[in-house]
Amino acid sequence: MSLFASWPPAAILALVIAFLLACAAAIAGFVRIRSAARAHQATRAEAERLRGLAKDRAQRIAMLSHEVRTPLALIRGAGELLEDGSAGPLTAEQERFMTTIMDNTSHVISLTEDLLSYARLEATLFDLHLEKLDLRALVRDTVRELRALHDAPLQLDNRGRPIPVLADTRLLREALWNLANNAIRHAREGTPINFHVTEGEGQAVLAVSNEGRGVDSEIREAMFQPFHTTSEKGTGLGLTITKAIVELHGGTILVDTTARSGTTMYFTIPTTLDASHE
Repeated sequence: MSLFASWPPAAILALVIAFLLACAAAIAGFVRIRSAARAHQATRAEAERLRGLAKDRAQRIAMLSHEVRTPLALIRGAGELLEDGSAGPLTAEQERFMTTIMDNTSHVISLTEDLLSYARLEATLFDLHLEKLDLRALVRDTVRELRALHDAPLQLDNRGRPIPVLADTRLLREALWNLANNAIRHAREGTPINFHVTEGEGQAVLAVSNEGRGVDSEIREAMFQPFHTTSEKGTGLGLTITKAIVELHGGTILVDTTARSGTTMYFTIPTTLDASHE
């Protein structure tokens, strides 16, 4: 005797309808999964295509940068020989010409290096070579290097135990240089540039401040955009590159500024555990 023989027709009809609805839902779910999978594959393919285009563009810029930097380095080397008197004494007018040549050569070399760094960041071609390092030591060494190149008074507040971070030394040093050069460029003549290093709540914090003109809200919103600059000597890429480097390390960059009262740039990156500090 059939299992459903004693069931009323309405119950059997309801069961059939429920079964059909379940089948329809299962088929619809399968179709959605297949559609999502295809969309995901298409998105991945598009992402790979865009990455390939960005990589190709970065490689072209790298080739161009190399072709530009090589003759510029030779020009700067020849200029340094003339400046130090290796080819004989210069007149006062010749020295002024040499200063112009050297300043502009250095500016163009800096621009090509920034363009190369920006292209590599945009194409996500930077491979982080992470190693454990002491942020205090890195900042101390960087400030010492900066003092050899700049006349501005650089003040360092870096007291305390080592702050271990997991970072790419070369990239983090580049970020420090960018922040320092930006602060020096916009400081009032003769005023100090202050570096302050601290830690708290699992974060290492570096603050670089000057006593410059400060920036208004409009400039503040645009200062990390590529090629935005308010300085004749700036490339407009330094802060963009710095922000990208800090974010690659899992950190953030912040700006505290008041018009005519100076600016402080902060960046934070996570600290790492070090058994020697426990």
